[in-house]
Amino acid sequence: MKVPMKKTFIPIVLFVIFIGQMHAQDKVKTAETAIKNKDYPTAMKIAQEFLDIDSAKTALHILIKIESNNVVTKELYEMIGDSYAKQKVVELALLNYEKVEAMDSLNKNIKFKIAELLYKEQRYTDAVNKYLQIVSIDSADTAALYKTANIFYLAGKADKSNYANSAIYFEKYFYYVKNNNDAYSKAAKTNIEIRNYQKAYDYAHFAAEKDKNNKDVVKIIAVAAAWLGKYEESLSNYSNIEDSMLTKSDIKDFIGAGRNYEAAKKDSIALIYYGKAFKIDSAYVDSTYKDVNWSVAILNYKLGNFDIAIEFFDKFLANKPNFEPAIRFKAFAYLQKKDYNKTREYLLEAVALNDSLVDSYYWLAQSYKGVDSLGRAAEVMEKMISVCMGNEKLNEKKLGEAYEFLGQTAFEKKNYGGSIPYLAKALSYKSDNLTVTFMLANSYNMVKDTENAKKYFYKVLNLASDRSMEYENAYKNLRAMGELPPKPPRK
Repeated sequence: MKVPMKKTFIPIVLFVIFIGQMHAQDKVKTAETAIKNKDYPTAMKIAQEFLDIDSAKTALHILIKIESNNVVTKELYEMIGDSYAKQKVVELALLNYEKVEAMDSLNKNIKFKIAELLYKEQRYTDAVNKYLQIVSIDSADTAALYKTANIFYLAGKADKSNYANSAIYFEKYFYYVKNNNDAYSKAAKTNIEIRNYQKAYDYAHFAAEKDKNNKDVVKIIAVAAAWLGKYEESLSNYSNIEDSMLTKSDIKDFIGAGRNYEAAKKDSIALIYYGKAFKIDSAYVDSTYKDVNWSVAILNYKLGNFDIAIEFFDKFLANKPNFEPAIRFKAFAYLQKKDYNKTREYLLEAVALNDSLVDSYYWLAQSYKGVDSLGRAAEVMEKMISVCMGNEKLNEKKLGEAYEFLGQTAFEKKNYGGSIPYLAKALSYKSDNLTVTFMLANSYNMVKDTENAKKYFYKVLNLASDRSMEYENAYKNLRAMGELPPKPPRK
């Protein structure tokens, strides 16, 4: 049964096609007759029927004949334009649409047709200007508003200055339309590009309500939330973004977020963002954002990550080898690691670049003490004291320690007369320092200054526990001097 059906089917199809062709020819003849009789409306109606079934070539044949009879109407030029447009003869379509426009400058429909053709031809500037003309006629025309915003959005990929206009027209569009998810996504993108983070954040959330798996939207939320100080939300969204989605253009946002969190004293979070920037392209960050190495070094130093801090101080110093603060803090990091030799090496470098900083001398002295080079430590302390002159109030604690160290060093060398000025000065910074008072009393005693010795031995009694070695020593010395202290040490 199948074979006969096929044989029957083919002739039927051919017959239908033949009948259709005959009907079309009859229609064309009817149109031509109407034109001869100057019945142009009938001819145009037939031409429209051909346009409706995509027989644009036949429609154009009829319309050209009408035009050749010196017929000038908006409807005729629009139909000729439609015929050329369907045949993709763009310039002739535009030519005829523009004739209509010249006759009716407020015709939104014809402007839309022109704009659509220009858009398809990628003549975006001409297209957007035409849509803007429509908006100037009807500011509530949502189609024109959306098309305008979208063209600026697409143009923004080549020239980012266009994103600002895109944001403006999406905003106008949303005044009338609330449920276009594609528009929300694009509006979020335009606003993130112009750094309007609050609007970018809001639009991205609108878009995410209907499409939670849109990674581009998730990324916008992450970026915007970071700039808005929504720390947990930002990091949560970044955790859902694959590394393959991150590009060099994202580095700027990571660096910006890192700086914001650094300023807000959120050191750990700042390091997370800086780390993401380095992960994308560390060489690019090193060359473009050189100061970030300094930030990462300092933040790690503050958090006690001294090895990482040293690594980033070195990276920073590769570009600024004579930047004294980096050398100094690198030394401090080694000090925290109790590597006193490295500490001394880099602090000497720092002092050579800037010999006016109290901290450098103070910690340099500590590094010498760390390797039992007490003589060098004392020399550095003396230098530190001279640097402090005129700013004693700002450095009272360090000065107190310096004078105590110098006094104790002299005392331990049995240079009792030399120790007295230092110990007395140390007490001027901390009068209840038992150790210093004890050494000062004994120093006076050793140089036979009995009155001062008594004075400070009595002070030791007031400061020390009556079971302590200092108390017992002071008590015995006072008794030896013929004094009767108020309270003997308890055994």
